[in-house]
Amino acid sequence: MKYFFKKAIVIVLLFSLSACGQTLTTIENDHAGILLDDIYPDSTLVIATHTEYTRAHYLERIKEFKENPLSTNDIVFVGNSLTELGGDWGKRMNNPKIKNRGIGGDTTEGVLARLGELIYFKPRQIFILIGINDLFRDDMTSEKVFNNILKIVNQIHDGSPKTKIYVQTILPTTTVKLKEKIQLTNTLLINSESTESYKLIPLHEHFATENDLMDMNFSADGVHLNENGYSIWVNKIISLIQL
Repeated sequence: MKYFFKKAIVIVLLFSLSACGQTLTTIENDHAGILLDDIYPDSTLVIATHTEYTRAHYLERIKEFKENPLSTNDIVFVGNSLTELGGDWGKRMNNPKIKNRGIGGDTTEGVLARLGELIYFKPRQIFILIGINDLFRDDMTSEKVFNNILKIVNQIHDGSPKTKIYVQTILPTTTVKLKEKIQLTNTLLINSESTESYKLIPLHEHFATENDLMDMNFSADGVHLNENGYSIWVNKIISLIQL
């Protein structure tokens, strides 16, 4: 009789929490002294390397992330518009654990400011493609972008050491003056690859012409990808996705 009485209490308690809109995840967060709001950037945050458009869009996307937070052991794609415009990566790869954390216009500094969610939920894998918006800026060098990417990797690795981190080389564009900066950034990433903290994916070479500019068979505008481009991307990394 005591067993059934205790079981009834548990059922009533769970029902009551559900009715109040509080999930077990929220309870765990509260017990840990961390509220979900605490792991996302504040709405007053301003990233110096963001354009006016990106500042507004960044906050819109962060709001979406808060409303649909990650789960432990997710597979997360992190980046800028190239990632965001890929849409439902889980559908592309037939894996519902894959989540899109791309923000159009984002920079390495913008990613650094939003690592809290990744570190807290500890994804199984993280695929990073970031840096082209930094390189469009005259005041951002390849070395600075490279160092920021390493900071991203190291902070994730320190906070979630079991997460497998993949860094993808920056894709080409049709802007000739960017070619050298992209080449140098990618070379730095390739030469510093660490088996402990990250694995490098040489994505750039699959989109480049002989002149090392974006192959327009894969691009909509010389920077962003068309569906042919996304198909190439998927084909190059799908074997790395853990089921």
